[in-house]
Amino acid sequence: MSTAETRRVLLLGLDSLDIDYVQSRIESLPNLRRLFDEGVVRRLDSPGNVMSASVWPTFYTGTLPGEHGQYFPMQWDPAAMRLRHVASDWIDCEPFWRPLARQGLPVTTLDVQAAFPSRTTAGTEIVNWGVEAFGGFHCNQPDLGREIARRFGTNVLGPDVPVDKSPRRLADIRRTVLTAIGKRGELARWLLTNTSWKLFVAVFPECHRAGHYFWRDPRDEADGASDDALLEAHRALDREVGALIEAVDLRDTSVVAFSLLGMGPNQSQMHLVPPVIDRINASVFAQGGAASSDRPRPQPRVVRLLRERLPARLQERVALAMPEPVRDWVTGRAYAGALDWPRTPGFPLPTGGEGYIRLNVQGREARGSLARGSALHRRYLDALREGFLSLRDVGTNEPLVEMVHLPAERFPGPRSDHLPDVAISWRVGAPSTAVHSDRLGNFTGRLKTGRGGNHRPVAFAAVAGPAGKSRRASSLGTIIDLAGLVRDLAIRSDLST
Repeated sequence: MSTAETRRVLLLGLDSLDIDYVQSRIESLPNLRRLFDEGVVRRLDSPGNVMSASVWPTFYTGTLPGEHGQYFPMQWDPAAMRLRHVASDWIDCEPFWRPLARQGLPVTTLDVQAAFPSRTTAGTEIVNWGVEAFGGFHCNQPDLGREIARRFGTNVLGPDVPVDKSPRRLADIRRTVLTAIGKRGELARWLLTNTSWKLFVAVFPECHRAGHYFWRDPRDEADGASDDALLEAHRALDREVGALIEAVDLRDTSVVAFSLLGMGPNQSQMHLVPPVIDRINASVFAQGGAASSDRPRPQPRVVRLLRERLPARLQERVALAMPEPVRDWVTGRAYAGALDWPRTPGFPLPTGGEGYIRLNVQGREARGSLARGSALHRRYLDALREGFLSLRDVGTNEPLVEMVHLPAERFPGPRSDHLPDVAISWRVGAPSTAVHSDRLGNFTGRLKTGRGGNHRPVAFAAVAGPAGKSRRASSLGTIIDLAGLVRDLAIRSDLST
């Protein structure tokens, strides 16, 4: 590696690329192997152990969730008492590269997860090109956006409906993932030569999708488990990473490849969260000696029942056929559509696998019923903590819950009220179908996301080129540090022009 000064920075986001999986298959991934061998590799801490989807805004703002306020694509709006997509007109966050672009640094970005469309023409920003996400495909350079759509299409990876998948559907996903990786690599290389840049950011989300549906526990050989589909996706990604690195000059271009999450066996117990909360709500009011008319009244949640009982294939077809506003309405109804707010101290929120709970706090929620700091508030938090910690799998008698977090205390900041009030992380183990609690009784149910793999809080960065020998790269400790490292490299490259 040359010790020449950095003049360009190539930043590659390899979404949910698990470093332990990659290192165990490194002989099949020659370009990642070269990057790891010739650069510096650092494992990074992140808030992903509490709120996995918070890692992207944490990365691109260089701040923790209490500062930026984002934890999931759909969040609770306490003023409207409904779920809504996070958007720039509500919880805006500015990525670290936009001030650089406004100051004249040539910047090109492609599909940074959870980033909002740019409202300026400074730099070149492309969002939601290869995936379906709220707001759709957008390029802040309209002519370039039309050329991209003409040459490469849009929404190549397509939407994901987390329901059980048939073998035929999994085969479709496998082909789609491989096609999407190739198309993304092709577009990224085209942008390298057709846009002006000193900082180039490209994110590959495809192994995230592959990890969800093709993860196989290598210890499980009883059913002929194989990771062929997952390894095939990683090999395809490895080829595209190699082609991008080959397209730059490592004598003056620093390469930073990173993943903000890992992937492993799905151990989510999120299917148990709604019924457990229903029972805790009833129990808290009963223990408090409230009159029967003041206790939570179970409500018929028709949308939730339909989602639980409709065949997975039909659910997916219906969801894919619905316009986005209709899908959002269905999700909102499933979580909060039938709640009796005066009698609801807390309720579940959508997650990627964790358990999230929102408290119906007076003065924050428009129809809040729980006085902040009151005896009932404290008693309810205790009941949530003790109730979830009491859950045990009937078959193994192992506890289900690793920890009950209070995100606002873990991540204090001006936007901490946007976060869930309670977040639950699960112990290692397969999703349970029968659960017992000495406090709450018995529960049955099944996780129906169709995902054999799910996020785990393992992040890393590999830095090569001139910056690979820098002290700053060797001192990376958290995903927050990435923004500072890249910003410093980009500013230095601008000065070296």
